[in-house]
Amino acid sequence: MDEGMMMGQRLCTVAAAVAAFGWATGAASPASAQAIDAGDYVPAPSGTHLGLVYQQFAHSGSLYANGRKVDDKAELDVAVTIFRYVGFTKVAGMTLDYQVLQPFGHIEAGGSTAALGKTTGFGDTILVSTLWVHNDPANKSYLGITPYLFIPTGEYDRTKALNLGENRWKGSLQVVYSKGFGDHFVAELGGDAMVFGKNSELGTAALRQKAQYRVQGFARYLIDPANEANVRLMYLNGGATSIDRVDQRNITRTLSVLGTYRHTFSPKWQLLTQVGTDLSVHNGFREGARVQLRLLKVF
Repeated sequence: MDEGMMMGQRLCTVAAAVAAFGWATGAASPASAQAIDAGDYVPAPSGTHLGLVYQQFAHSGSLYANGRKVDDKAELDVAVTIFRYVGFTKVAGMTLDYQVLQPFGHIEAGGSTAALGKTTGFGDTILVSTLWVHNDPANKSYLGITPYLFIPTGEYDRTKALNLGENRWKGSLQVVYSKGFGDHFVAELGGDAMVFGKNSELGTAALRQKAQYRVQGFARYLIDPANEANVRLMYLNGGATSIDRVDQRNITRTLSVLGTYRHTFSPKWQLLTQVGTDLSVHNGFREGARVQLRLLKVF
């Protein structure tokens, strides 16, 4: 096989992987909206309304297959803005929130994978709702259950390798437990499972994907009421795809770390500053650097 044919085959494989796992393999993608922030599962009082804006930047500089680096010149840059609304109410004596997330972003490939191109536009709309089945502020103990629904409203072009929308429905169920210890330490542990609808317009083929599972844990240190530092480890597994029922052998096994500093300016304004990276990747782009900002306003 000559070099041109090898390059074409590799780009087709990468394009299929990107289509299967959202905009990219990192948490900026809608496929990873379940990557929570520390404190998300400590509920606000009923009647509270939150407006949040996320700004996320990620750079990937290498490509992996079956746990081995196969290309150290493959590049993918992702810049995403997410607008999020959260409201809190009571149902049967339990706290319930209702949320809408709308991503907008830009993706651009470079290096050896520059032929994948670039795209800008809206991602799929995400509907979310958490029910706190255990809510014990006196003991700093909380347990929430959250279904996610991804609606295929985002921009999708079957002729492009990179798309903001995925042209398929997705659903996920997440459970998170949060427990405080003393005045300064909090531990949080969450898990979720996602199922995928079929994308029947991946070029001339149909894309199917197996269920994907995630575990994430936080260690939080509350410096004072206005400041916090925490670290998150997240492991993503599963999600192998098939194209026209041909197994692509691209199961995800990704371990990542994210550090966060939270500063609360006032009872109504809060800023998160975050940096992270992938620690290991089995298949797909490896994210070398991630920077995120989250601004929260209480109404």
